[in-house]
Amino acid sequence: MRQVKPRTPTGRPHRVAELLRERLALILLYKCADPRLKELTLTEVEITPDLRRAKVFYATRENLDQDQVQIALDKALGFIKAEVARENLFRLMPEFIFLPDKGLDRAARLEELLKEAGVATDSIKKDDS
Repeated sequence: MRQVKPRTPTGRPHRVAELLRERLALILLYKCADPRLKELTLTEVEITPDLRRAKVFYATRENLDQDQVQIALDKALGFIKAEVARENLFRLMPEFIFLPDKGLDRAARLEELLKEAGVATDSIKKDDS
């Protein structure tokens, strides 16, 4: 009986994800009519190895309402898929899931905590002198 070896991962999903991030950013910037979508920064795309599902992470400016941006993305999803299909990147269109990138918020919070800790550390050093 022949034993089936698991497939070794290749860089293809990563390359496709990066290409998709670039194309989606251009579509949002130049082709979408909604001005809320022009203010987005696509930070990362994670795509499954079978290229069926793509998680698209985005960041917004601080003055934009996150809920309104998500509503605009949901509303424009059909148009975005049509534009990606027009570019013939995929045989089968992946499912797009747009998610806010929490990494930037976490980084800002961590920086804030480090500044607070630095201030506390500086005051301890001054007291020791």
